[in-house]
Amino acid sequence: MSMTWEEYQNQVKADALDVIESEYSDYEDWDEMSEALFIDDSVTGNGSGSYTFCTATAAENVAGIIFDPEAVDAFEEYGYKSIPTEKGAEACDVIARCIALGYVGYELEERFDELKAEND
Repeated sequence: MSMTWEEYQNQVKADALDVIESEYSDYEDWDEMSEALFIDDSVTGNGSGSYTFCTATAAENVAGIIFDPEAVDAFEEYGYKSIPTEKGAEACDVIARCIALGYVGYELEERFDELKAEND
């Protein structure tokens, strides 16, 4: 099932919150945690270059954002002239997840800070 840009953001946020909830204590500050989330395969797929580990699934996910003006704007904001489908479905899916992480980062940082304050 193809994903909208909002669904990308929601999924990345949910995946990142799962990691933050279980691993926040391993990180000194938000910058370290944020870097870890950026390369975490369970959040962005950026560590290995694939979130889905299935080209067909990645292609299906990306199909929903190809003509989505909000997604196109987000990619442009991050320096892409368009959604880089020429890089392949899995790369495009990972790039979308990395950009989405940037969009939801403030909410994630708030949760990280809450957990640190409650437990340190």
